[in-house]
Amino acid sequence: MSVFFRTACFLGLALVISGCHIFDPQDDIEGEMAVKTVYVPDGEPRIQPGLTLGIGVAASGASAAQEVQKEVNQNGEVLLPLVGAMKCEGLTLIEFQEKLQEALKAYYIDPQVSVRFIYTANAGMKSPWGTVLLMGEVSKQGPVNVPPTRDLTVTRALALAGNATAMGDKHKVRVWRREADGKLKRFVVDVVKIGREGRLDLDIPVRAGDVIWVPQSWY
Repeated sequence: MSVFFRTACFLGLALVISGCHIFDPQDDIEGEMAVKTVYVPDGEPRIQPGLTLGIGVAASGASAAQEVQKEVNQNGEVLLPLVGAMKCEGLTLIEFQEKLQEALKAYYIDPQVSVRFIYTANAGMKSPWGTVLLMGEVSKQGPVNVPPTRDLTVTRALALAGNATAMGDKHKVRVWRREADGKLKRFVVDVVKIGREGRLDLDIPVRAGDVIWVPQSWY
């Protein structure tokens, strides 16, 4: 028996006795993705910093102010004439509309306010409907906007991120999703099979807060 073999056996036995296990890179990835995955509730989106709002005001049936576009600042506020900084982070459009309407009663008779999200795809704007995070072997790592239709799938998200790199294992694309109860769901998607066999049923819809990770291929 060679010295190398005896040493290997000794180290393996020591690991078993100590309760340790050989490092698996997947363990580290699992922990990282668990931290990055967030739960985003369904339903009407809420106002967040970085979003752009269209705000119009009418009073007594006449237009009191043309619609203006305002970006929500990092303090969760929009700066408006007359009322100044208005906190809106965390509110729905209707909730903020009612809040602003109440504040404008000091300046207008029966003010009527309209508030809407301003969003144009591929214009560098943040989506009110959230983002999906692309990680691993993709051409452009980072967030991908969820469209207003909320019909984003794994393959569409990959396409928006420039697709997987040549080193990416497209047979084992992983998706992590945080549920309302805090539990983490995991999916494995074979993008190659979807493309070759037209298996659109395997192309799962993704939600805001999900993380998509393309592992490195080892062959």
